[in-house]
Amino acid sequence: MAQYDVSEIITHELMKGEIREDFLITTLESCSDPKPKLVKGTISDGQDDAGQLDIILCRPHAHIRQIGSQCLVEKNDALCVIEVKGNCTGTDLKKAEKKAGEIQNLNGEYSPQYGLICYKVALKMKTIMRRFGFSYDKANRKYLDNAVDPNENEPNWNKIDYPKLDFFVSLEEDKKLFLRKYEKNSGKFRFSKTIQSPLIKELFLMTRNLWIPAHQTDTL
Repeated sequence: MAQYDVSEIITHELMKGEIREDFLITTLESCSDPKPKLVKGTISDGQDDAGQLDIILCRPHAHIRQIGSQCLVEKNDALCVIEVKGNCTGTDLKKAEKKAGEIQNLNGEYSPQYGLICYKVALKMKTIMRRFGFSYDKANRKYLDNAVDPNENEPNWNKIDYPKLDFFVSLEEDKKLFLRKYEKNSGKFRFSKTIQSPLIKELFLMTRNLWIPAHQTDTL
């Protein structure tokens, strides 16, 4: 969060965003040897593109076209897209859900994972959790997903407002949270939650679990 506080000194919004993105890239690059290939730019299928994206985790031998400070990455060469938000709002989440769909609709054999990392969130924790399929259990004083209850029928599962997102991370001190999509049943996806600190270790693991297998495959 120190990097967020430093970036707040900057008044230019674009510069603020670039500082936060660069800090996150540097941090994630330190999580693995060899370094993961992280760039800024967009994803394309050769005809259409996804518009500007904050951070793209690429396959080790990805064919990348450099356009100034931005990069054009082929969809099949993208492992993950990370959008970075200084203070995430409900509108940001709706836009991210739409962007995730646009990326999925691009032609290509593979679709990268897509999600948000937020330094702060302009939503209450209860609201965040509800939108990702959790309800608060007052008796146990914790958030639960009723879909994990074997006695709960699927039509009664809590609604997920952002089913196309693969992960959501809040680094805010009082709202630290890592939500990660998983396949509960065939074709049925829910979110698991991690609130243990430091969350940056979870980011390392997510990045490594995508990058290392791809690196091993590409070097065979």
